[in-house]
Amino acid sequence: MKIIKRVILIVLVFLAAGVGAYFYLQPEDVETVRADIGTVSPKLNIMGNIEGNELVTVYADVAGTIGDRFVTKGERVSKGTLLLSYVGESQQNAVDVAQNNIEYDQKIVESMQTTRANNQKKVEDAKARITQCEVVYATIKANIAALDSAKYAKDYERNSRAQSIQSDIAKMQGEISGKQSELAKVEVELKKAELLEDKTNVNRLAEDAKHIQDQIADTNNSISRSQRDLICLPLEGMDPATYENYINIQNDLETVTRLWSEAKTDRDTAQSMIKAYDELLGTEQKQAQDELSLDQAMNELKKAKGGCLAPSEGVITKCYVDKGAHVDKGAPVFEMQKSDSYKVKLLVSKYDIDSVKEGQTASISIGDTEYSGKVLNISQYAEADASGKAKAVVEISIDTEEPMIVGMEADVIINLDETENALRILNECVYTDDNGSYLFVVEKGNRVKRRYVETGDKDSEYTQILSGLDEGESVVYDLGAADFEDQKINPVAGKKE
Repeated sequence: MKIIKRVILIVLVFLAAGVGAYFYLQPEDVETVRADIGTVSPKLNIMGNIEGNELVTVYADVAGTIGDRFVTKGERVSKGTLLLSYVGESQQNAVDVAQNNIEYDQKIVESMQTTRANNQKKVEDAKARITQCEVVYATIKANIAALDSAKYAKDYERNSRAQSIQSDIAKMQGEISGKQSELAKVEVELKKAELLEDKTNVNRLAEDAKHIQDQIADTNNSISRSQRDLICLPLEGMDPATYENYINIQNDLETVTRLWSEAKTDRDTAQSMIKAYDELLGTEQKQAQDELSLDQAMNELKKAKGGCLAPSEGVITKCYVDKGAHVDKGAPVFEMQKSDSYKVKLLVSKYDIDSVKEGQTASISIGDTEYSGKVLNISQYAEADASGKAKAVVEISIDTEEPMIVGMEADVIINLDETENALRILNECVYTDDNGSYLFVVEKGNRVKRRYVETGDKDSEYTQILSGLDEGESVVYDLGAADFEDQKINPVAGKKE
């Protein structure tokens, strides 16, 4: 009996061990999912900083000294806010100078017009005197010719003497012409000095003018005597009565040639003066230029008095000047961010920038508040981030009219372009190491194998598989997937299947 009980006990022990071994050797149930075809909607999560919709540099309206600065960095301003004032002293001085120039120009023009009219009258008077002298001269010359005959002189002697006198006359006339031009210039300078009430120069120039006039008068007298000698060359064989008549005619001739020469000189001098004043009347053009300068100076003074105003609503981000500083016109004085709308500036790596396109939608989180927006611009010039790496600059609009703090951090999610008809797998199934991305694929005989794959786009749920996996293949969906590598499992459909 005892033997039977022992046999039964042994049988039961072996039976229990066999059952335990059976259950121990059975494959473990493991959740799996299948690779399928669908849409992958990738997103890019990145942090950026809020900016105004446009960076604006404010420039100095005028050159001068800053009277006061009324804003500081970080201050929000409205369009038209007074940012700074100018002392305006230099602008007022420019206005005063321009007004004085115009007054002086007016005096010059009026004086020159009067003097020109006087010289024009002198020309007409001189012409009349010249005409009278020409008539008397012709008569006297005829009388001389009547006394002159072949018996009184030899022709070759007279011709030689005549050529010498004519050469002297031409030389003296050239000297007078030069002196007339010199006199015209001195007279013009004298007129200017009189208008400026410069007594020292007035006296000096008046003396210079008188000296030149005396030189012209002396030269005219010499010309008159030479002209007389030209016509009244020495005659031989005259009887006393004829000689006396000859002398009287000679005296008359000297007088008329002197008057004639003086009249010509007066005419030429007056014409030179007219020409000089015609050139000087270009002062009328200068007056127009000075009037334009006055308008510009008045405009600059108006700007200086008005100060520098904010061109738009925004936030001051930089102040380049302070009270008492001197600035040139057009020099930067402030930098501000326009805040009629806002944007987020992002620095995107070279690995992600190809996926970002203008017009893509985005969500922007600032604290607990979320806003919508879209990609406005992708700069073609990279900037360095805090670590010194060059990254692409991307600007995202913010759909809000609420005032924001420029420079504040914002979390941005960009909705990248969807990829349709993509082979995909759940993100939880994808692992990475130094060799790349890999999955734990259930292969033939339900054995788990590590397989490296090429991945593409990725969204919050799925990763696109570009190569290394086929549609319908099962992949381990378990946090401990690595524990089943090279083991046989019992695949169980995961919750995503």
